[in-house]
Amino acid sequence: MTEEILRQVLEKKRGERRREETAAKERKAAALSVPEVAEAHREYVYALHESLRYGGDERKRRAEKAYAEYTAALENAGFSERDFEPRTLCPICGDTGMHEGKLCSCVHDDLVRALGVACDLSPEGETLSDLARSALGSQAEKLKAMYARMSTYAEKFPDVNRTVIVCTGKTGTGKTALATALSRTLIRRGHSAKIMSAMTFNSLMLKCHTAPYSEREGIMSDVLGAELLVIDDLGTEPRYNNVTCEYLLLVIEERTAKHLATLITTNLSPENILHSYNERIYSRLFDKRRSLTLAFDGDDLRLK
Repeated sequence: MTEEILRQVLEKKRGERRREETAAKERKAAALSVPEVAEAHREYVYALHESLRYGGDERKRRAEKAYAEYTAALENAGFSERDFEPRTLCPICGDTGMHEGKLCSCVHDDLVRALGVACDLSPEGETLSDLARSALGSQAEKLKAMYARMSTYAEKFPDVNRTVIVCTGKTGTGKTALATALSRTLIRRGHSAKIMSAMTFNSLMLKCHTAPYSEREGIMSDVLGAELLVIDDLGTEPRYNNVTCEYLLLVIEERTAKHLATLITTNLSPENILHSYNERIYSRLFDKRRSLTLAFDGDDLRLK
């Protein structure tokens, strides 16, 4: 997902550069269409050629004089030689998109905006740091520790050991806020993050299950391609035979195999998940080698 969006951003950058190169040629053609400029340009080119071919101070002075007359003609016509060079929008990378072997900031900014649109999550908004500053109440220190841990996780991403994160706890304890802030942080760092409710995820899996095989890859592309997938409020979705558990397991396994991160928020305890789903899902969600469980305690933060 991110690779395709980056490819589109870089292609847009190259397209902008090509258009500017074309525009520069058009500006030069417009200048040379002015008779006085065209004549001065011919005189300058001839004098320069003579100077370079035969040398001598006199020919050099003629070339310099011809150049001065040419630039004066350009100025009188409202042009300068700078108009004939493609204008550089980014002085850091020269509109190549790369600087010192890395993405230039201009491309990164475009990538972040494009990711925000593709992931349907604005890069602007509360970050993990914002949540840490606003944490109040008896659970404030614990929440701050979680936010700090997730900030470190985001800094290391995608080179992380834990690709499954499960946030458990009662309603309103901050699970979705953390998941959203982490997603936004990753988008700002140039990674894709897709958030969907368990209800939406379940409906999408049902759509995939009933769709022709030729359409299934497109339906699953974001779910299986986002660098972070957030399934919010697991346990609130209806149960569909051969869909709900089967596709949830499939997605978790596929994403784990690709070393893509999956974050699940739920009001269910681990024991409830075991009884409500199955042992295979439980095993994938709470595998101590690959998963991280964050327990959110306390009262509903929305009521404070």
